[in-house]
Amino acid sequence: MIITRLTGGLGNQMFQYAAGLALAERRRTVLKLDVSWFREYTEYEAHNRYALSCFNVLEQFASTDEIDRVRGIRLTRTERWSLILARRLRLTQYVRRMTTPGANHLTPASVASDFFGQPDHSYLDGMWQSERFFAPIANLLRLHFSFRYPAPPAVNELAERIRRGPSAAVHFRRGDYTTNPDFTRQIGVLGLDYYHRAVARLQRGQPDVTLYVFSDDIVWAEREFRPALPHVFARVTEPWHAYDKIRLMCLCDHAIISNSTFAWWAAWLNPNPHKLVIAPDPWLAGQASESADTVPAAWQRLPRTASSADVGA
Repeated sequence: MIITRLTGGLGNQMFQYAAGLALAERRRTVLKLDVSWFREYTEYEAHNRYALSCFNVLEQFASTDEIDRVRGIRLTRTERWSLILARRLRLTQYVRRMTTPGANHLTPASVASDFFGQPDHSYLDGMWQSERFFAPIANLLRLHFSFRYPAPPAVNELAERIRRGPSAAVHFRRGDYTTNPDFTRQIGVLGLDYYHRAVARLQRGQPDVTLYVFSDDIVWAEREFRPALPHVFARVTEPWHAYDKIRLMCLCDHAIISNSTFAWWAAWLNPNPHKLVIAPDPWLAGQASESADTVPAAWQRLPRTASSADVGA
């Protein structure tokens, strides 16, 4: 049994599921999901819900006993409740003492050179934001990340328009990147200059492309983003789900993405073998360069700021 701990929003959960499935396939065992984070970290309101049910994934949820046994940490019910309270009160030393992992508690840093050599009965804890953690099962993973539910009429209408192409998805991520000081400092919001340079690079090879703009703040994007190319802002005109943005974005021929795992997966799931994907470098604010191999080698990296060398221009 492999258990993977799910945290964060849909994009992060997809990385965590992908890594868990890849290791489970290598060990020929079952994958189970630990969803306890969504109960313990209620302060992350925008991302504290299990979100993978929109896909055809294997939904087997690990019990508390299974999690404790595989992690090597066995807590009583009282201890688990005290741990939730300690996290909310930011009693970090207590939390660390209560959650010291066992030998099979895996993080990306601990298995950087030998992920697929890890044993059965392992517990995966981390972001796993790299294709190398699931590359051997890419085709299987695309089946798992196919959509479980049919698209509503408004989404189908826009999908038909996108398919007439040529098209490119442009994704702006704002939301908690702008309101959460920690996210602003650690991840950073991409400036409009990045997008205009990305559009210029795309236009050199695709002069007739139409841009389809997606964002968690589409009102801001429509007000501030004025590209020279034909463009459509993907607005919700009737109820449809956030994951329908991934459904639509991966239909576009090409993509200009933000530093968002949500946009990353839309670009990765795009089946076009000739797609051009432009991604920011570095992925996270404060990094000197892309060091976590988040961006696949086949994609083009574009500096976040114009002062950096425009690699591949």
